[in-house]
Amino acid sequence: MAGNLELINKTTVTSSLSNVNVTNVFSANYDVYKIVSSGFSTASTTATESYLRYINSSGSVISADYDFASLYMPADTGFSEIRTDNTGDSTKIHYASGNPDQAPDVAGCVLYIFNPFSSSSYTFNTGQQSSHYSNPRFLTSKGIGVLKQTTSITGFQFMFPSSNVSSGTLVTYGVK
Repeated sequence: MAGNLELINKTTVTSSLSNVNVTNVFSANYDVYKIVSSGFSTASTTATESYLRYINSSGSVISADYDFASLYMPADTGFSEIRTDNTGDSTKIHYASGNPDQAPDVAGCVLYIFNPFSSSSYTFNTGQQSSHYSNPRFLTSKGIGVLKQTTSITGFQFMFPSSNVSSGTLVTYGVK
């Protein structure tokens, strides 16, 4: 993705959390955002998936109307496609930041978010992640997703459903 990056926010996890909310980072100033996560590890020995959800301008986490598709590429087994339409439970656009596990096993990603602040278009994303976890397992995935709502999005949440994370960094950039 060409363009200049302008730092908007850096969020660092230093305590045990099941969700990491990054609020008030999307605005009318940019149409495209880049999110880079790094160093995510769990507070316990249980690995967890990580899901991306959006936060609307009222401050509510959106938990419905997502479609996503990912190519799941573990190093130790065959590749597979994961696709879901109109997911509304523990919604995941795709595996946002890999599968964090207890340090030194970590996960990270690069995501691009398109038109989140616009209330007249859907919010799209694309991204890729990598992680190292569970005796050891190396994993990458690439994915795309869409929130099928025309609502103004001002932030995002990384959700960790199986185990809290105790470290990691999220950096949000606007792309000019």
